Amino acid sequence: MNPQWLKSRTLWICGMLTILILLTGCWSRREIEDLGITIGAAVDIGKETPVEQEFEEQGGDYSKQNALTLTYQMVQPGQSSTSDKGGGEKNYRNISVTGDSLYEDTREIALMQARPIFGQHYKVIVISDKVARKFNMRLLFDFFIREQEFRPSCLVLICKGEARSALDQKDKSEFPSMRLLSITNNRYRSTRILKPMSLSKLLPEINSSSSFLLQNVITAEGEVKFAGAAVIYGKTGKLIGFLNEEDLESINWMTAKVKGGVLKSYDSHTGQPILYEITSMKSKIRPHIEGNRISFDVEIESDGRLGEQWENGNGFDNRFIRRVEEETVKQVRKRIDKMLHRIQKEYRADVIGLDQYVRIYYPRTWEKIKKDWDDKFANASIRYRVKVKIKEFGTTSIKVH
Repeated sequence: MNPQWLKSRTLWICGMLTILILLTGCWSRREIEDLGITIGAAVDIGKETPVEQEFEEQGGDYSKQNALTLTYQMVQPGQSSTSDKGGGEKNYRNISVTGDSLYEDTREIALMQARPIFGQHYKVIVISDKVARKFNMRLLFDFFIREQEFRPSCLVLICKGEARSALDQKDKSEFPSMRLLSITNNRYRSTRILKPMSLSKLLPEINSSSSFLLQNVITAEGEVKFAGAAVIYGKTGKLIGFLNEEDLESINWMTAKVKGGVLKSYDSHTGQPILYEITSMKSKIRPHIEGNRISFDVEIESDGRLGEQWENGNGFDNRFIRRVEEETVKQVRKRIDKMLHRIQKEYRADVIGLDQYVRIYYPRTWEKIKKDWDDKFANASIRYRVKVKIKEFGTTSIKVH
């Protein structure tokens, strides 16, 4: 037998045995039954719950200021997103803790629950509008960004009212956090849903001191609805106001960040409603800088179908189709004019994202004006053209010639 071969064989066997010894098991594993799987969080202005007040009366207090109330949504053991325990029992539990440190609040739950917070399944973070008006976003999200267990893909929302109310609902068959996340998937059905803002996308916006939008959610009698967007001002990092649903729709038209939806206008001849359904959309934005004057040219084009009309006998008439296109364009322009006035004159905040076009086309100039960009944007001239083409009549699948 070849001595060299025997030596190599022996070294190989020794190496394999060493690897097997080192890989005998998952030394850091954590059993799923021992984890408090958390899928959502909400932040409100501090207000102690009755349970917290009673704990303090019995000596369960520590040094803190009641600045913020952090609510976690935890999955009940043995439950799934499709389970229904029946009898009106919820398949989740919301736990609220009040203090002045979100990190400390999280660790406080370890004194109350056998299964401490496990956040690698986070779906959504909801911030109260009162909190967003009071605290800078950079400071508010410092904990969420630093904490390793928070998922970068976690959705961020603003709630007009109490944020933790968005983590509760009448329907006991699904998790509220999952429901909020799932609504963002309906952008192919509505132009009034903002492109999702995740934790990872929020970080660059905060660091660049840019103004931006966060989807607003409202609640009523255990139900939730996406309703417009919150305006976060770049210089302060705080909420300064809201855009309504039509304003948000207009921004989505300008940026073509839509997958589908409808737009209602009214026939100028009959006054009856007509519905245009979007099948495709694109926009082209070109900035211009001449001295101190900044302007933008925006071209918006959309193809779609006649979704609904309330006038007898005109559904297949080309003259009527052209009139529907004209009325749709008028409605789009009317809404865009209203939206531009609001963000340029009232809020003076570029929440459309036009700064990115200036940065790309005029990089040297951008470095000089980026600190005062929102003020520059407020005085910029924005020209736009809207073109709408109806190519189908809906389910009839008959093309317009």
